[in-house]
Amino acid sequence: MFLTNLKLWNFRIFGADGTFDHSKPNLSLDFKDGINVLIGENDSGKTAIIDAIKMVLKTHSAEWIKIEDEDFFKDAHRLRIECRFKGMSDEEAKHFAEWLDWVIEDSGGKPYLTVYYDISRRDGKIIPSDIKAGIDDTGHILTAEAKEMLRTTYLRPLRDAKSELSPKRNSRLSQILYSHAAFSDKKTHRLIGLAQTLNKEVTEYFKGKDAAGSDLPASDLLGKEVKKVMDTYLNQFSKKSTAFRMTSSDLKSILESLCLLFEDGYNLGLGSHNLLCIASELLHLKKGNWDGLRLGLVEEIEAHLHPQVQLQVVETLKSHSNDMQLIFTTHSPNIGSKIPLENLIMCHKGTAYPLGHDFTKLDKDDYKFLEIFLDTTKANLFFSKGIILVEGWAEEILVPVIASAIGIDLTECGVSIINVGSTAYLRFAKIFQRKAVPLIEIPVSIITDVDIRTYEKNLIIDGAGKPVLDDKGKSTYDYQKRDAATVTAETTAKKTAIDKSEENVKYFIADDWTLEYSLFKSACMSALFKQTAEEVHSKTDWATDFEKKLAEKLIVKSLDKTEIAYLLAKTLLNLLEIDPGRTSSPLKDINEADGKNDAIDYIIKAIKHASGN
Repeated sequence: MFLTNLKLWNFRIFGADGTFDHSKPNLSLDFKDGINVLIGENDSGKTAIIDAIKMVLKTHSAEWIKIEDEDFFKDAHRLRIECRFKGMSDEEAKHFAEWLDWVIEDSGGKPYLTVYYDISRRDGKIIPSDIKAGIDDTGHILTAEAKEMLRTTYLRPLRDAKSELSPKRNSRLSQILYSHAAFSDKKTHRLIGLAQTLNKEVTEYFKGKDAAGSDLPASDLLGKEVKKVMDTYLNQFSKKSTAFRMTSSDLKSILESLCLLFEDGYNLGLGSHNLLCIASELLHLKKGNWDGLRLGLVEEIEAHLHPQVQLQVVETLKSHSNDMQLIFTTHSPNIGSKIPLENLIMCHKGTAYPLGHDFTKLDKDDYKFLEIFLDTTKANLFFSKGIILVEGWAEEILVPVIASAIGIDLTECGVSIINVGSTAYLRFAKIFQRKAVPLIEIPVSIITDVDIRTYEKNLIIDGAGKPVLDDKGKSTYDYQKRDAATVTAETTAKKTAIDKSEENVKYFIADDWTLEYSLFKSACMSALFKQTAEEVHSKTDWATDFEKKLAEKLIVKSLDKTEIAYLLAKTLLNLLEIDPGRTSSPLKDINEADGKNDAIDYIIKAIKHASGN
């Protein structure tokens, strides 16, 4: 069985002002059997979701979990957490027979279990309540045996794995081992016999004897001298003598004396201890003869792990997820890029958005494409407060500098620029487009060229109708400016066809051919762009007809767009350092370009949309 749905009312960030409405949960979140990854910025609700599950189901560890005042949304007087399970086998279902309901799926009825925790507070006091289950709102209290079958395995964030795996009373390692079937024989387990043998050896050593009662050689009698001195004092204190032993002979004490290390390992770092901690906790999810829930909750799974090791851990968990369910949180773009979108749940401003095909406007081909091309650099979009999708390096370099020129710090605004490296921006945009409410509120700007040529490349033909060849025997071409009305009509039609703006996703399309052509046409950037292009392509004859030469280079793809963008950005940043008040051109002109039909106006509008300005 697995957790298929979580509903929350007035739990921490997931709440609403007004009367408690049982028919309208503040969060209804579906989970998949297998791996589920909660991803998103800080304070977006990831930990609240994990803690809500723990509140109801509890964990295999000995930690004390209870509702606090801080768990209530604002001044709410009632909160509710509801967990629904399905996919039960007959062996699993038998533990919950009196609380089950049935749903018709395909050819027959399938059982499901709804467990909930409903808590109220009055006059500042939290009213005690029990975990209940059943088919109605009131339900019936779960027995201790049923609750035991629903316990989860939990790994806390920023865990001190070294401490948890070290010998001590009630160590986490001893708890894990003690509950495992391998240690079910609490009376005659082999370790008990080994501990008794070891204790006898230790006790006899301090008497100067071996296990058989024979005297030890003189070199091994220092232990006897230690005991003799201590016994002298103790006998005078209380007429008693000492006895040394390694540990108690009961199994729990033996397990508490164990530590876990890599084989032949010592002085392990935090990352290595964390791997050991994860591996040991997974014992709960892999133990045999267990008919209960196999659910692991892991916060910040990347904690203390090298990026490459993060990927190895995730790949391993994916390969073992057929017989257990995992829900973990992450702040790692590295992990976000490795987990299929179908298994991601993006958290933002108190809402959780599963990214499976039932929820987004992505189709099957989009998922396949993104599984390949949504790499670590692009996975940053899952943690952003705003997103700007661009086609290439030139836009990625220039957009943040133009933003600075108009007084917007994209980093401060939490805006990520995602370079898709092609015109596949629509595939990425669809991640944020939903089939139904709730809609994602993250503003997404798509910056793209209209790609309607202002100039046409024409083959030069001689009087005989044959191509004119150059001195190398290659065909020659001329570049002619196209009719302005035709270009305008084609541009308008193309923009209409491209523009798929809806809700939070907006398209910002250049009125001119390309970014570079827009910079050339821009009143505030033209002079600087010409200067930079001439510097980068110093051997090109720009003086005769700059626009025509630019068109030629764009058509034959010989313009060094990235280098020009880099030098433009460098120049603008230097000007910003000298003139932070933006009182002189071109900074003043860029800052005032919005609304003046400037050729780079579309970039400025895109920046403002993504930054919420």
